[in-house]
Amino acid sequence: MRPSPRALAVVASFVLAATAGVPAYAHPFGPPQTATISGDARTPQVTWHFGATDDIAYLAVHVGALEQDRMTLDGAVFYESGDEAALATSEAYADYVLDHIRLEGCDGSVEAGQDLIGDGTTVIFDCPSPASATKIEIDMMTDLHPAYQTLASGPNGQKAAYAGTTRSHTWSLGEARASATGLSALLQIGGTLGTIVLVGAGGWWFVQRRRRAEASASAS
Repeated sequence: MRPSPRALAVVASFVLAATAGVPAYAHPFGPPQTATISGDARTPQVTWHFGATDDIAYLAVHVGALEQDRMTLDGAVFYESGDEAALATSEAYADYVLDHIRLEGCDGSVEAGQDLIGDGTTVIFDCPSPASATKIEIDMMTDLHPAYQTLASGPNGQKAAYAGTTRSHTWSLGEARASATGLSALLQIGGTLGTIVLVGAGGWWFVQRRRRAEASASAS
């Protein structure tokens, strides 16, 4: 039995209601974004990668790195060669990254190579009060569509999914390298001074022994 036109209209209304407010130009259901957490407790680093090239073009239009006329009539934005460079060199993109990859109490700087798919975008934090456990927030592109997610990995097999309402995760990072380097330098300096003292004492002993021998020879 064929469905009646009224039934088809009801189904169509449900479909429209379910998809209302979901932009056609977003691609949140494709490959997920990824991130790698590295560095130490004083200088944590987050290297973030796009999941698909169309997301590069979409975000570039959003931050103004590409013209709005790149968007088609149905709201789609398709990747073209050169979109990565346009986005990577945009100050608006760097500002966007710092707004969406955060570490409370730490200043961040952005390094974005032109190969955003291969090399990703790296945020380097400077933390004046380092801690062994670091709470990093990531919500890249979730302001464009809430279904976007970032799958992250860190040292020693740590894993986390930034998805839905989960926008932060605590990572265990090593102690600051500067402290370790300072201790190593201190030990090296101590060892050098100890060697100098021993060499000086040996020289003084040798001179005194020689003087006593010369004095004995003169007396005889």
